[in-house]
Amino acid sequence: MYVFHYYYLVIIFILLVVAFLLGRYFKKKTDKLQTALQATNEQLSSIFTYTSDAINITTVDGVLTYINPAFEQMYGWKKAELIGKPLPIIPAALHGEEQRVRDLLLTGNSVNHWEGSFLRKDGSFLDVEVTVSPLRDAAGTVNGFAAITRDISEKKQYEQKLIELAFYDPLTGAANRRSFYLRLAAAMETAKEENLRFALLYLDCDRFKCVNDSMGHDVGDELLKQFVARIQAILPASATLFRLGGDEFAIIYERPSSDAEITSLADRLLAALRENWLIQGHSFETTCSIGISLFPQDGVSQTALISAADHALYEAKDGGRNLYRFYTND
Repeated sequence: MYVFHYYYLVIIFILLVVAFLLGRYFKKKTDKLQTALQATNEQLSSIFTYTSDAINITTVDGVLTYINPAFEQMYGWKKAELIGKPLPIIPAALHGEEQRVRDLLLTGNSVNHWEGSFLRKDGSFLDVEVTVSPLRDAAGTVNGFAAITRDISEKKQYEQKLIELAFYDPLTGAANRRSFYLRLAAAMETAKEENLRFALLYLDCDRFKCVNDSMGHDVGDELLKQFVARIQAILPASATLFRLGGDEFAIIYERPSSDAEITSLADRLLAALRENWLIQGHSFETTCSIGISLFPQDGVSQTALISAADHALYEAKDGGRNLYRFYTND
């Protein structure tokens, strides 16, 4: 009887020792896990605090629950102004896109590389790239969104500069020869599909070489800039000016209502460009010659239409300059 009780006591003692040792073991593991989690939280907090990317967390209804210092710096609002309030950075023009993004997030999908111009507190716009991910509760239900925003304004400016170099004349700002051929092809395609007419005007600054040779290239360059500015001030919205090179320009005039409207534009161009020029202390007069061809009657290909306008320009120059001529078969 006593032996039986003894064995029970030994077993209980052993179990207590094992439980104690296991408790100490699991406590050490728990302490290590807590220490690791704390270190991880501190690292994440440090990343959120010192990253240059703006981070914000919202509820599914768009109410802000967290922003980091980079968000404050990027958009201009302070945390106290925003927490508990709707996210104010999405402009009205992007509300439709915002709803599409929200619908994707609610299905559990992330949205990567969403680019747009977002609002700053001062009313200015900032070009950004945003990655948004859904947040879930313990049951797996989406209960919020976390967004990381990167300022890409320098990237956009660089891209815009590349576009300008590729498609615009660096001296005058007018569209260049490459743009001309692209736009001419598009205008011809539209005119064919919709049974429309359009005009191609070739322009030449009369005696430009004399200005360059007698007054210098600086004066010549400034003349070209002002030449373009005067033309741009006259052109209707459906007409586009191109600098083809040197003092040679072209205008694609789409959807003119009549030949009289084309003639009226040519008259106004001649009048504006014959007015006196005052550049770097030099006062002088120069004029413009214009050759005009019409699509489709003067050609249904780029080569034919350009050749017709060029022939008409030659006739205007041969006729004494400061004139416009329509192309004719004669």
